[in-house]
Amino acid sequence: GADVFFDRDNIRHDAFTVHVSDLLKSRRRTASTGSLFVGDQKTGIHPLIRGYRFIKKLTATSHSGIYLAERESTGVKVVLKVLQQVPDVADSIGAFDRFLQEYELIAEINHPNIVNIYDLGVGDDHAHIAMEYLDGGDLKERIAQGVRERDAVRYVKQIASALSRIHEVGILHRDLKPGNIMLRSDDSIALIDFGLARRMRLRMELTDEGEIFGTPYYMSPEQGHAETVDHRSDIYSLGVIFYEMLTGKKPYRAETAMGIIYKHAQAPIPLLSPRLAQYQVVLNMMLAKDPDDRLSSADEVVEWL
Repeated sequence: GADVFFDRDNIRHDAFTVHVSDLLKSRRRTASTGSLFVGDQKTGIHPLIRGYRFIKKLTATSHSGIYLAERESTGVKVVLKVLQQVPDVADSIGAFDRFLQEYELIAEINHPNIVNIYDLGVGDDHAHIAMEYLDGGDLKERIAQGVRERDAVRYVKQIASALSRIHEVGILHRDLKPGNIMLRSDDSIALIDFGLARRMRLRMELTDEGEIFGTPYYMSPEQGHAETVDHRSDIYSLGVIFYEMLTGKKPYRAETAMGIIYKHAQAPIPLLSPRLAQYQVVLNMMLAKDPDDRLSSADEVVEWL
């Protein structure tokens, strides 16, 4: 029988996470981490996840690995994000909690410009998310190749539409950047990687108060200074991305991360060339230093464009 069970109508995220973490730690005493990963030095190490056929490793972070795989039942290609181990230390259990929360945040949403989530699995010493495989590359690569003006406007509208949907249910992204924005083969946008996202209605943060997370090039002034952020911080990040798509350059550069953060808060908003001047007004309202001076919603970005 089950070691722990819940009434499905009364299950709570925190209690579920604690019980799963305890169960995984107890099972690790008799289960070897080596059984999860297969391969050798030539082929590379990859996860053995039931129901999926491994194709290749895409990337890895300190907490998780990203793999291209194929669903054995359907033959559909998916991306597996695998938390490789559930460690015993408290800080790492927080990482596991964030990993599960990322799945919950995205799985609640059905939107054409947000990545589709197919499955969540928890094993002896890992957890995994199976999500849509986006084969068009990321927006960072597309910007490096050069983005046409009409495509930049179309991309921003789609990103803004996705932001509007997550803001509607009380979610902030907090790490909006070209590397977290993917393209499909039909050239449509899909927002990915909600690892830093959080619900605006949560009473307790999963990270220490005052700690800075995100990418300095795309951080709002308030986020860069570890102040309270809301949905307007995501709008600021979208403004930075819009400027970069239009010009091929980031609005603020410096030799250090703190130098970039300082410029976001103090440097004037850069001017577009005369050819792109029609977007200056909306860009000014997206990149305003004071959140109160920015557009108040992602829907307004679409309306202006």
